[in-house]
Amino acid sequence: MKRISLVLLAVCFLAVSQAGATVVFSLPSSAYIQIPSADYFGPGPQSYDGYTWSSTNAANQGGSVFGYNGAYGFLDNGYWTGALGPMVGLNDSFDNWGATDTMTFAFSTPVSIIGGFMNYVPHGSTPTTIAAYDSSMNLIESYNLTFLTGNGADQGQTLGFQEATADISYFTMTGNYIGIVSVTGTNTLVPEPGSMMLLGSGILLAIGLGRRRFSV
Repeated sequence: MKRISLVLLAVCFLAVSQAGATVVFSLPSSAYIQIPSADYFGPGPQSYDGYTWSSTNAANQGGSVFGYNGAYGFLDNGYWTGALGPMVGLNDSFDNWGATDTMTFAFSTPVSIIGGFMNYVPHGSTPTTIAAYDSSMNLIESYNLTFLTGNGADQGQTLGFQEATADISYFTMTGNYIGIVSVTGTNTLVPEPGSMMLLGSGILLAIGLGRRRFSV
């Protein structure tokens, strides 16, 4: 009984230490969420392929954009030419319109990994933030964008979150003219090799401790 208790204690401890979403800078290319070429301006909602997109920006600069294929500027962070494919863009900022708006992807089936290739207008007076929430809109993780790309074309950064379980139901983007393409979402867990090695080592350690105790 003592050996079993040690094993369970080690597993529980490691499970707690691995809880929460991890900010990731690469995403599986096999799990793209299709953004249709809708060229839609407004607040949404737009539902497609297992998700619903919406925005709080209904009117500023025509509203947010969904499935937009034209050029889109990010000031100091350059611009997108449209060559990256259909994009989703907030099309608003506090500095220009006095409003802090948010775009939301709501998933019919929760996912464990979410993110995409994105860019934004830097140096705003309010942060530009991505965040993940569970089905009850409890915050899982958030991250403030700080990257700079220079004034080039079709630049940006891949960013997202990975959860230990598939419980991300909402992905939000808030702030300064943030845009995203190549959105990725999957409910298939992709364990990090380091995490798996840590878990295995912890179990072996606990078993070893139990064996030493019983060998006395």
